Amino acid sequence: MNLNLIFSLILVAFTFTSCSSSSEKPTTDVCTLEKHWRDNIFQVQINGEPINKNYYIHDEALEITKELAKRNKCM
Repeated sequence: MNLNLIFSLILVAFTFTSCSSSSEKPTTDVCTLEKHWRDNIFQVQINGEPINKNYYIHDEALEITKELAKRNKCM
């Protein structure tokens, strides 16, 4: 067999195996909602730390936490 062909096959095999395996582990970080002390708005937090300074209505805050969970940022 041609040496270039063998090298190409090894390279293709390596590419497929490296793309298929995921080194990303499930997160143990926890998303929570913190209610504003006066108003009915919520701040999204990961492990007790706000993700930003913004407050959201409850439905929007839940959607943000769902999106963060999809991205493996929190449970």
